[in-house]
Amino acid sequence: MKGVDLVRLSREMSGYAVDVRRYLHVHAEPTSREFETVRFIRCELEKIGLKYVNIPDGGVLAEIDGDGSSHSSILLRADCDALEMTEAPDNAAGKKICISSNPNAAHMCGHDSHTAILLGAARILAKMPPNSIRGKVYLLFERGEEGGNCIYYVMKYIQLHKLRIDSCFALHVEPDLPVGTFWIREGPANAGNVNFEIRLYGKGGHGSRPDLANNPLDCFVAVLNQLKDVRYKYIAPNDLITYNIGSVHCGTRRNIVPDMLEFSGTARFYNVEAGGIFKKKLRDIVDKCADFYDCVVEYRVFSGPGLSVVNNREAARIAADAVTEMYGNGCLKDLPISLGSESFAMLSNYYPSVMIRLGVRNEERGMTAGLHSSHFDLDEDAIPYGISAHLAYVMKYMSVADRAIPFEGFAGDVDAVLKLTNRPVPKRYDTM
Repeated sequence: MKGVDLVRLSREMSGYAVDVRRYLHVHAEPTSREFETVRFIRCELEKIGLKYVNIPDGGVLAEIDGDGSSHSSILLRADCDALEMTEAPDNAAGKKICISSNPNAAHMCGHDSHTAILLGAARILAKMPPNSIRGKVYLLFERGEEGGNCIYYVMKYIQLHKLRIDSCFALHVEPDLPVGTFWIREGPANAGNVNFEIRLYGKGGHGSRPDLANNPLDCFVAVLNQLKDVRYKYIAPNDLITYNIGSVHCGTRRNIVPDMLEFSGTARFYNVEAGGIFKKKLRDIVDKCADFYDCVVEYRVFSGPGLSVVNNREAARIAADAVTEMYGNGCLKDLPISLGSESFAMLSNYYPSVMIRLGVRNEERGMTAGLHSSHFDLDEDAIPYGISAHLAYVMKYMSVADRAIPFEGFAGDVDAVLKLTNRPVPKRYDTM
């Protein structure tokens, strides 16, 4: 099918996808607890007539069979969870078209549009003649992307049932790119992370006699000062890494020496070795400072280094060719490097994958706020571009499906990934 036909079909489907996006936006549910969202997705798939499996605490995995002329299979992925935050009713220009009715959850990372786009693509793919699709297409609606790590249960299912996946494709909305444009690159696309929540215990007392107490704040200040040197002393200058202390909780009154301090934060990187160095040095610093200041340490969360999203060279080339054949070379734009993390890293470390970014910015309409901002809003005119990108990747990949993409994936199972990244098995919320 030609690119012009994919563009036309995507535009014709945009009304449906916009309606889906608005429904999901208003009915936002937090990560790992997307119960009604999952019911909605399943209902839409049943309307299309697609077979699917609801993976408990993982997501919904549907499939479309082609004509069988190729054994290749593609997985298209969309996340469906919202952030635990309250949405602002306006963007930079005025009132938004719709806002979340849930004061404790909001789609401020665009996952509502990701799901709507994939459902729109699914409707088109399902109506195509079988000979239009040579292999199999999987559609993954992933839960818990925002820290829930629900991809673990998806991978458990894929590995248990030995599903063949030859390539994975996903997109993420990008408020720094205008509508009608894409960002596609090979190599690192999203960062790995180290996450930490650490408590320091000292000895409380009266503020008038600090000599009789032991303020854990002193220990924390020492940790903070030494941590600043890690980047320069131990990590190669060509390895990009950042860290942030996101919260510090200590004390209640000015005349009371607190007995506990808790701080938490994250480090971001592309090179997992650099992340490992940071994590080791952080622990060394905390332990040694605690010993010097006579504090006791509790590592409540100390996970990572996590995996980064790495766009396979051939998959990125296929994606770039697919969209430029529809919209011309001018649709591809560059962006400053990003250190946001993504659960798509799991898929990209097992299979030749590509995650692209879809422009959703519209300055005239006030759609300029960044992801995770309460004022984030997107231009729904971008939705047909997203639908067509999914379709075009399927068609383009299937045209070369008999030529395997060179790739060496992670050798172990998903439990080995958890062990490597020092993460627990994700909490379950579904009734088994």
